[in-house]
Amino acid sequence: MKQKQIDYSLLSWDKIEEKEDFIITYLLYDEGKSINLISRIRNLNKETVENHIIQYKSLHNLKKYSIDDDFFINLLASTKEERVKAIDLLSEYEKIELVKYLIKKIPLIENAEDKMIALWIAGELKDNRLLPVIHNEITHKHGGVRRMVCSALGKISSTDSIDLLHRCLQDAKPQVRQYASKALKVIGNDKTLRRLKSLLNNPNELPYVRRSYKETIDIIEDRLK
Repeated sequence: MKQKQIDYSLLSWDKIEEKEDFIITYLLYDEGKSINLISRIRNLNKETVENHIIQYKSLHNLKKYSIDDDFFINLLASTKEERVKAIDLLSEYEKIELVKYLIKKIPLIENAEDKMIALWIAGELKDNRLLPVIHNEITHKHGGVRRMVCSALGKISSTDSIDLLHRCLQDAKPQVRQYASKALKVIGNDKTLRRLKSLLNNPNELPYVRRSYKETIDIIEDRLK
């Protein structure tokens, strides 16, 4: 008996009883539901949900996402874990589209919390094309935004960011100074060492920031041997 062929490209809820499990999972995902929510709805563990999504995408070499405001808002509303998974599931083409979107979007974001998440996403993408818009946010009035600038620059790890990170070591907010120090671990140079050693001797610096300076100094010195 000839087996019935199912057209996976027709993504709809019609004839749901004929659809395979991974398609049902993907239908929920296509509606914008998070992996956590799908896991609860379908009574599946997260790993199974993720594998279902990957299975569907791989069958079609699928460009799943339209990288637009709706997609971005969904990322903003997600947990950190969900954002990590969403980015991991993007195709290379989709990641490039997200980079292009963020280059235009980040300067327009007024809410500090949203801008912080956008900068976090930019760091996760690790794309040098995002550096100019990230650099521009270092003068933002919100310390959390400046901290996320340093975090993103640390993930991208481009030597083009060294001078800016050196300036961040003088920021009024201790967490910004700490994150600037951490970001310099991979890209810091002799000039970085001189600056950090000078700051390390500042008796007014907070202990946790000084520990970050010392850790970065040790890593850079070991790297430059």
